[in-house]
Amino acid sequence: LRKGLLPSPSGEWPAEPFRSGFLAALNKMEMPRFTRRYPQLLDPLLKQMLSLLEELEQQQQEQQQQDQQQSQDPMQQQQASDQSQDQMSQGGADGQPDWEEQMEEMMQQGGSSGQEGQELQISLEQKEGGSQGDGNEMDEEAKESMEEAIQKAADDLVEKFEEQWKPAMENLQEADAAFDNLEDLMEGPVGYDLSHALWKSDGWREMKELRKKLENLKELRDLVRQLGRASGKGPKRRAPEEIEARSQRRGVIRSSLQPEETAGLTRSGDLSRMLPFEAHLLAAGWPRDTRLLHMVRRAERGLMSYDRQGWLEDEPCRPTGPLEIRPAAQLGPIIVCLDTSGSMAGARETVAKAVALECMRGAHRQQRACHLYAFSGPSDVKELELKVDAPSLLELLAFLQYSFGGGTDVDRPLELSLDRLEQKDWAQADIVMVTDGEIAPPSDAVLHRLESAKADLGLEVHGLLVGRSDSSPAMDRICTHTHVFQSWNAVGSSRYDY
Repeated sequence: LRKGLLPSPSGEWPAEPFRSGFLAALNKMEMPRFTRRYPQLLDPLLKQMLSLLEELEQQQQEQQQQDQQQSQDPMQQQQASDQSQDQMSQGGADGQPDWEEQMEEMMQQGGSSGQEGQELQISLEQKEGGSQGDGNEMDEEAKESMEEAIQKAADDLVEKFEEQWKPAMENLQEADAAFDNLEDLMEGPVGYDLSHALWKSDGWREMKELRKKLENLKELRDLVRQLGRASGKGPKRRAPEEIEARSQRRGVIRSSLQPEETAGLTRSGDLSRMLPFEAHLLAAGWPRDTRLLHMVRRAERGLMSYDRQGWLEDEPCRPTGPLEIRPAAQLGPIIVCLDTSGSMAGARETVAKAVALECMRGAHRQQRACHLYAFSGPSDVKELELKVDAPSLLELLAFLQYSFGGGTDVDRPLELSLDRLEQKDWAQADIVMVTDGEIAPPSDAVLHRLESAKADLGLEVHGLLVGRSDSSPAMDRICTHTHVFQSWNAVGSSRYDY
């Protein structure tokens, strides 16, 4: 299982019929794929298997005791019958005729009477032999009954195992599809806990639907990438070099795919970047061999060229050790202010929840902090720490099942966001406000704090309007960048019925 393979069905333990049924259940749930990716599943899985085996053995012992009890009842009846016959023989010795004396008298009679005695003797012998045959048949029936009972008990236990693990594996599969790395969910004092409320939540269905919609919402993904300062742009300093590496954390790498500046000279096969003297080999009047020389150097990517490079953001990378001049800082944190008033119900609510989920996914992928303030009426603000751990994810699943309603007041969420910006770890954060634009302007005190943060910290406030084709005066005063959501078809709505 650790290698992603099912155990061999020809193993000696556990015994049949449990082994084949249990392996079939593991294969049905694609368990080897999960245990290979998340070895933390192995301990609870094996503990569950041992618990089922213990229960099966207890049922087998109870069935054996029951069968032994049933087999002893006919024997006790036979012993009672033998005792009664002994009493009858003793009674004959006391002067009462027994069956042996009666048989002798019958055999001493004439031909017909002798024949009757012989038939009686044969009948008694057949009766004794039949009792032995009935005992063997009873043993076979008891054995078959016991095997059927054990098979049914094993099937019931395997079915119980599937009922417990199948929903959790489906939810784990959805979590694996939504997030790149689930190690924080697996680590803990007991590892993977099947009984945790997280794996029983109905919110995974909402997450699955939102994740499918996000596949067609490129504008939301692009918006999340713009959030948080200190990325590939800005001042540079000496810092460890980083190169592209699959399945690693995301950061900033140097790449020729982003030709922003000339870093020196290099060799390549790109005609647009080659030095002028490389082109003189193609000049008219030169021998044919010079043209062939140019073609060979171009085919071998040996043309002397300008080394034009830039910085790609949000790419998987790893540090190599040597220092270089580069944008060293990572992408900054994200603060989400989400309007959950009654006017956001319907398709707007779907977009708002999709933004929250994409911010969480992007922050987790890029190892950034993310915090959500869901606001409606005055002082009605709910805070969520958007991290991929069990408590935070459980709160997010509950939020995805929540229906929007109430009034709209932006003062309190903005005050909380500005308070968080004063913390050292959040000083480079950006704010994204998701609303339909039907809001009142914030108070003068909040606006003054916003302007100070923009001037002193370089704060950027991105506004995402859902439900309006243009901005509003309140959003113009709050935001440095305003985005209007356009992809209504992706959420099952149109521009005119949201």
